[in-house]
Amino acid sequence: MKENTRLQLEEPQDYFSGLGATTLPTPRNVLMFVRRTKNTLQQEALQNRSHHRFVLAYNLGTAGHIHVDNLALPFDPGQALLILPYQFHHFSLLAATQLEWVFCTFELEPRTFLEPLRNRVITIGEATQRAYEALLQKWHQSHAETVQAALLQLLLELKLDRLQTGNDLPPEPEDNLLRSINGLMAEWRGRTVVVADLAQAMEFSESRLRVLFKEAAGIPLGSYIQNYRINRAMALLRTSALSIADVAEEAGFGSPQAFSRIFKKETGHTPRAYRSLPNLSGQRN
Repeated sequence: MKENTRLQLEEPQDYFSGLGATTLPTPRNVLMFVRRTKNTLQQEALQNRSHHRFVLAYNLGTAGHIHVDNLALPFDPGQALLILPYQFHHFSLLAATQLEWVFCTFELEPRTFLEPLRNRVITIGEATQRAYEALLQKWHQSHAETVQAALLQLLLELKLDRLQTGNDLPPEPEDNLLRSINGLMAEWRGRTVVVADLAQAMEFSESRLRVLFKEAAGIPLGSYIQNYRINRAMALLRTSALSIADVAEEAGFGSPQAFSRIFKKETGHTPRAYRSLPNLSGQRN
């Protein structure tokens, strides 16, 4: 071996301390799927339920917006976004009816490992693209341990890409309808919000607001409001010590009785039973 190609390694000062003292977390219960049409993406979002899993969205084609909590984040081809556990999310302003968005959902502890990716749309670098392609290949091979390793590598590359971006959130469009509605729903927490309230605040007739919302979000506004409340309640039940009555009030239900009835109809569980579930791996994404 030529001298200029020989590895140059210095003698360690301590043979018992090295890199990697902190154990890297292992993604578990990994799922991958693709959404190819606007209607499928938005209609499935109506069934979306707040849960403990991470959701990694990878845009391979068609620009749009992902609404995470009260933010409206532009999402273009060649970008990725990680949705953290219990973050409410929906999709709008898709540039075409045909798209190719890949989703990877998984569980991971500690959750703080991926906190730097919260609410950040990340433009994919070359190393991250290779890591994504490796993950897809391992997924088709259906070998759990190699899928977990490939996903961890992709997450590490995304964290490196995140370091290359600025600290500021991308600008939100001023006329984004869903962003405005989400903002009002958050501002009016503890209040039972109906379509008429939103229409009055936004200076639309009820019928006009319903039409505009259906065009933007692909689902009825009334169904969206109900889904928003349910998602809010599910997150509170799993992440807070609030009483059932306080959760009902905070999520905007009229009474604890109405809350329990609607919650069981929508989720199949009473609020108390849902709170005590050991895990929610069966939840859809």
